[in-house]
Amino acid sequence: SGIKTVERLQPKKTKWKKEQVFAMVVACIPLLGFIIFNGFPLLISFIGMFCNVDLYDLTNIQWNNFEGFKSVFIPRHAYDLFYFDLAKYFYKAVVITLWVASTQLVTLVVALFIATLLREKPNGAKLFQILFFIPYICSTVAVSLMWRWILDWEGGILNSILGTNMRWLEDPNTITWCIIIAIIWQAPGYGIVMYKAAFTGINNTLYEAAEVDGANAWHKFRHVTLPGISPTTFFLLQAGAMAGLLTYDLAVLIIPNAWGSPGGVDSMGLTLIRLVHYLITNSSTSDANGVSYMVSCACVISWMLFIVTGTISMIMFRLREKSLK
Repeated sequence: SGIKTVERLQPKKTKWKKEQVFAMVVACIPLLGFIIFNGFPLLISFIGMFCNVDLYDLTNIQWNNFEGFKSVFIPRHAYDLFYFDLAKYFYKAVVITLWVASTQLVTLVVALFIATLLREKPNGAKLFQILFFIPYICSTVAVSLMWRWILDWEGGILNSILGTNMRWLEDPNTITWCIIIAIIWQAPGYGIVMYKAAFTGINNTLYEAAEVDGANAWHKFRHVTLPGISPTTFFLLQAGAMAGLLTYDLAVLIIPNAWGSPGGVDSMGLTLIRLVHYLITNSSTSDANGVSYMVSCACVISWMLFIVTGTISMIMFRLREKSLK
């Protein structure tokens, strides 16, 4: 009787039905695609930080004694590894990338200001909202070509208006500003729509109570509106920081590479992602011994960006959680 009781307590093994097997196979297809097209390259890039990797022949992976890290962070002479000092370009790209990423704060302020004005529902508010959103949904290629035409030194719109003959896209003092202006023109549209939606979630009784207490427009905006839209602000800050740190398309399309200098004249249009692309596309360049560390350096910079963006995301989530408590 005791044996029968134990047998009854043991769960019965269930057989998979054909529908369940089919559902599991279909569910695994996206996972398989992620492993092949994302997971495998991620693994190769991690190995590439410590090894020399031929992108077209993975059988020739060789340990490089941290030469990728050394080349990125330690200044070298031109004859040592590359025909150019990679560390010099890397540190310049870090400064330019941080500069471009900080532009997202400006776009956030612009978006909040315009959304606040549209909240008052002036005449043609819907039309203005559409017009402000159009730059965001436009193709980056089209936006870049438009700004190249505007900033062209010969017959450009800006020079025609100012009556000057400035080489905006070739002057080291203005190259980075050209990228920043294009971002400020394109990016606020998304923030305007998000803030408009966030305003609808604020309880109007809070404004009524603040008005009873004698609060003016600024006090209501500071103590009611800003706390009410704080989740949206944190989200836009996080998305903007990620977009700024990963800036590539606008920079490379507006500012082409100059002769022997990636990122335009004096590399003033060189962002970190653009530097990674430059290293990958010039991976055949080798030192006197016929060894190329370009791919390894690109992997190091890519993983550094991954760690930085991940850390920023975690900080933003923590700050958002604290603000909601």
